[in-house]
Amino acid sequence: MRYKALPIHDAVYLESATIRERALLHLNRFPDVNPSELFNIPFDLTQDGIASVLGISRAHASLELKKLKETGKLDYWQAHIKGSGSKRKAYYLLPEGFAEAELLRKRFETSGIVIDTLLDMKRCDPEIMWENLNAKDRETFGLACVFRVPIPRRTIPETSSGVIPSDFYGMLSISDAVRNRYLSLADPEKLKVWHSRAADWWMDNDNDDQDQERLFHLVKAGRNTEACKFILRKSEEFLENPNEDLHATIKEMTIIPKYAESAYKIRAKVALDCEDVGDALACADILADFLTSDADLIRSEALMLSGDSEKGFSTASALFEKDPSPRAALIAAKCLFRMGKHDEASAFLTRSCEVLSDNNDATRIDDILFLRAGIAYDKGKTDECLSYLSKARKVSKKDRTKERIDALTKNIKNGKAVRFD
Repeated sequence: MRYKALPIHDAVYLESATIRERALLHLNRFPDVNPSELFNIPFDLTQDGIASVLGISRAHASLELKKLKETGKLDYWQAHIKGSGSKRKAYYLLPEGFAEAELLRKRFETSGIVIDTLLDMKRCDPEIMWENLNAKDRETFGLACVFRVPIPRRTIPETSSGVIPSDFYGMLSISDAVRNRYLSLADPEKLKVWHSRAADWWMDNDNDDQDQERLFHLVKAGRNTEACKFILRKSEEFLENPNEDLHATIKEMTIIPKYAESAYKIRAKVALDCEDVGDALACADILADFLTSDADLIRSEALMLSGDSEKGFSTASALFEKDPSPRAALIAAKCLFRMGKHDEASAFLTRSCEVLSDNNDATRIDDILFLRAGIAYDKGKTDECLSYLSKARKVSKKDRTKERIDALTKNIKNGKAVRFD
């Protein structure tokens, strides 16, 4: 994948602290903790603790600490760590390390940089941190925080008054908790600008695996027309892998009237996959104005999910008799299955297959095979059930369906009871 750098502000930035410098400054905060102490040593002096404070991987921390030890800046000893029952390596500065750390501290403080902001975003009070960032660095921190998926640190501007955590591979490494704390202080309009830049970043660095992230940022940026066009263009991909996060994004999206029918159909299908009956019914009410069968199909499936399979079957079967679509047959069969009417469900599945064959439509084959597996299981035909599950997994494009099939297959083979509804 190619990475395109985001625009850097026209300003001269003070030199950012390196990982080596930050490690020295961090250990300098514990001048009285050394090998003369054997018990209740702070976790922050362990390799894992140092990695956590500096926002880097354990492997990266190990390399940096090894270099500092080789140059005579620090050493370690085995000690009992506070809250742990076993001994671990604890690191401390040697005289040369203390001397360099003090020089670093004075240099940064003279430049007006707060040491705590250099060391650990996670530990700083967000309001204090925000106040100590200059305007340009706030832009960079805000931009870094809106990205939910790690991107290369080098693609966003350097900062002069704080360090943005990155891992051993140079990717942004900011936890959701830290991200949300800082973004809660931002001006809503600024948030939109940062999300807009993030959306453009995902567009410039075209990666189909992250289309959900681009949609998320378009919605957060208020770029509603683009969001609507994007979700329609990528509808097949989104519907193959519906999830709670995607559903939350689509619910937040302002749907432009021009794209309403198609967009609400997608939203309803994602809602049904996520079993949000209320939102599915809300979409059905809107789609009823377009005078298509979609509204009734959505209602019938929502009724089934809410526990009213009998009413759901009545609606779906009536639709099938009027217009024999594969979806109507499948919903009717699912309703019958939930009511324990397996033979009738099988009959509807057969009719669904006939319609699919006539229309050269293979989009719901995995659902049909999965339901046949459930019928076989309830009838005690374990081998037949596993055969259907295997076939369903091979043709399914949905990650959630594959994961569920894998879990069911494993439990059935281990003799555990399972449910298909």
